Amino acid sequence: MSKRNPWSAYLKHAFQNWYNYIAMGLAVGLALILKQEGIIYIGTAAELLYLYMCVSNPRYQRYVDSLLNEEDELDIEPLRLQLWPLINSELKLRYGKLAALTQKLDQKDVSAVIKRDPFFRENQRKIAVLLANYLKITVAVTRYQTYLADVDPTEIEENIARLEKEIPEAAERIQAIKQKNIEILQKRMEKLVKAKANCEYLLAQMETIEDTMKLVIDQAITLSDPKGMGVQIDTLLMNLQETELVAAEMETFSELEEGLSDEIFPLERE
Repeated sequence: MSKRNPWSAYLKHAFQNWYNYIAMGLAVGLALILKQEGIIYIGTAAELLYLYMCVSNPRYQRYVDSLLNEEDELDIEPLRLQLWPLINSELKLRYGKLAALTQKLDQKDVSAVIKRDPFFRENQRKIAVLLANYLKITVAVTRYQTYLADVDPTEIEENIARLEKEIPEAAERIQAIKQKNIEILQKRMEKLVKAKANCEYLLAQMETIEDTMKLVIDQAITLSDPKGMGVQIDTLLMNLQETELVAAEMETFSELEEGLSDEIFPLERE
C-alpha cells in the first residue's frame, strides 16, 4: 500500500501520543508497585501491538498525513528562503514586520484552550496562506519597481515626438523605418503605463493583507468571532486570485527580465 509519508513518520506520531505515554507510565508504575516483571513484558508486547496497528492502519495513516500536511502549510520558511534574494530591502522590512505579527499566534500568551479550538487552527492555516501570498506579491512588486526605475517615460515621449516630426521630411524608405520605430516606442510606453498600474494595484493589495492580518490575528488571539474571522480571510484569499493574475502579467514584459528588449532600428538624426 502506497503512503504519502514513510512508515517512520506514522511510528513516531503513534509513539509520541500522550495517551501512549500514560499507558506506558501506568505499566511501569504497576510493575514497580507490585514488583512483577511480567507486567513490563505484557506492557512491551501491548506497546508493540499498538504501534503495529497504528502504522498499518490506512485510516490512521490518513489522519497523520493530514496533520503533517497542516504543518507543511504553516511552515513557509522554505518559500521565504527561495524568494528572499528576489525582494528589495524595503519590502523585506515590511514582510518581516508582518511575519513577526503572525508569530503572536504561537506565543505563550495564547492559551491552550484557544489553540485547540478548530476555528483557531483553521484560521492559523489560512493566515499562513495569506503570508505566503504576501511574500509572492513582494517579488512581483520588486520586479515591477526595478523595471519602472530603469525606464524614462519622458525620453520615450520625446523620441516619439522627434520621429513624428522627422517623418514628413524623410525619404519614403526612411519614413517606413521611422514609423516602425514609433510603433515600438508606443508599445514600450503602453507596457510602461500598464506596469505602473499593476505595481500600484499590487501595493494596494499588500496594504489590504497587512490591515486584514492585523485584525484577524487580534481576533484569533482573543477568539472573538472566529467564524466571522474565517470568512474575512476567505474573502481576501478569493480576491487574491485576481492579484495572482496581475502578478503573472509581468512575465509578458520581456523588459522586466532584460531591460528594454524591443530593438529600435538605428538611424542617424537628419
